[in-house]
Amino acid sequence: MNLKLLAVGTMLASTVAFGATKPAQFSVFPGVQFGATKYDSISNFSFNLLGAENQNVSGLDLSLIGYRQVNGNFNGFHAALFGLEAFRVRGNMSGVSIALWNDVHGNLNGGTIGVVNTTDGNSVFNFGGVNITRGTATVQIGFVNYAESTKGLQLGFVNATRNLDGVQVGLVNYATNGIFPVLPIVNFRKSF
Repeated sequence: MNLKLLAVGTMLASTVAFGATKPAQFSVFPGVQFGATKYDSISNFSFNLLGAENQNVSGLDLSLIGYRQVNGNFNGFHAALFGLEAFRVRGNMSGVSIALWNDVHGNLNGGTIGVVNTTDGNSVFNFGGVNITRGTATVQIGFVNYAESTKGLQLGFVNATRNLDGVQVGLVNYATNGIFPVLPIVNFRKSF
């Protein structure tokens, strides 16, 4: 009986010690973080030299280079100061991120600016070389843009979508339900 109480007490103590919300963090790289661990959330400010990993992040998040991962949700502004970073959010993101590669596994209510921007859910704004949205995209501006569904604008060299409710402007525009499936310069479809 005492062993069971000890085990339960240890589990409760570990949930109190880990998973807290911390106001700030300084990270050298994932695993060498000061002010917070990868099990903690950050509520105000985080500065990362070569990367970091946390649960949820809100506020200002700055990185030099490397890899930044948020295992939950991100709310705020993220910038890779030298641009050479992969920024991954496993949950939803509200705000703006500037990085080499932005990868949001949930919905993006805000914008990403990068060479490659990928979103598994819906996205409001993507600006980059390659923009891929597996849900519905509102605005995509880039060299190559792809979205399962577009309700707004795709502006790029090559634009592709399965379901267009808006405008595509580019050299090659593909929309399964467009006026024609493939059109140069402009393709559109608007439902009322």
